[in-house]
Amino acid sequence: MTELRIAHFSDTHVLAWKGVGAARFLNKRFTGAVNLALNRAKNYRVEIFEKLLAAVTALAPDHVVCTGDLVNLALEPEFARVRELLAERFAPGALTLVPGNHDYYARDSVKLGLFERFFGDWQPRDVAEGTGTYPVVRLIDGAALIGLSTAIPTPVFMATGAVGAEQMAALVRVMARPELANRFRVLMLHHPLLPDATRPLDRMRRLVDAEKLIEALWRCGREGPDLILHGHNHAFVRQELPGTRVPIVQVASGSRYGREHRAEFNVYVVRDRKLAAIERHRFDPDADKFVASDETGAPLKVVRPKAVAEAAS
Repeated sequence: MTELRIAHFSDTHVLAWKGVGAARFLNKRFTGAVNLALNRAKNYRVEIFEKLLAAVTALAPDHVVCTGDLVNLALEPEFARVRELLAERFAPGALTLVPGNHDYYARDSVKLGLFERFFGDWQPRDVAEGTGTYPVVRLIDGAALIGLSTAIPTPVFMATGAVGAEQMAALVRVMARPELANRFRVLMLHHPLLPDATRPLDRMRRLVDAEKLIEALWRCGREGPDLILHGHNHAFVRQELPGTRVPIVQVASGSRYGREHRAEFNVYVVRDRKLAAIERHRFDPDADKFVASDETGAPLKVVRPKAVAEAAS
């Protein structure tokens, strides 16, 4: 029986603005900075993200994916800090990532291509379709990772996303490529496919063309994804692609500090091209480390690979 372990984190919201001039805040970043001062900066901490990265690498998964919002205000010092943290731990072939709305927070960051410039090493096109960067495609033993960009610059107080017709058409073509045959197919994006009824302002944060993307995935038929991963709403949620049994999993924030809403990352256990289990690794502030649980939150003992355990002893 073949087993594959894929780690997934998202929404780390790293903040760094040293050396950034005031003129860079004469846009949507001004309201973002106010929000940071009042709330976000104390709840999302880079030191928790560093502990997450250490916990992920200690588990030695077969691959690691990130579904965006690595930074907070899309400033160069933020991208540089996150790149430094990632490069210390992940070779280009070990990590695949896509952007979130905070990575495209202001139009200047999009125009300069900051996300792709700093993180391009982890955005492969092992199977190329279309003329742009997306979808990114990574082929690993037994699996194909397909990453869409839902990140778009938005007005103040909006955090919506969109895929767009060109990227959707490229996705359908990628799914039909022979290189993906007999592989477990993981689709990555930042925004949720399905609405969240528990969020009163969900329309301000939604994927605006989600229905069209769902229809595109239906058209793929058996060549469609086996697992869909996203972030954005900072909570663990498991759903299914409408009309199918394909799991959709939303991972919580990877840097959240607190007792009620804790930082998390997931590990997906794939056996014989099927999702066999989801491990949730949640930060325990009392133990000052990430602790494994099953999908329901019940404690779970995770055995590290022998080589990793011996190296740590």
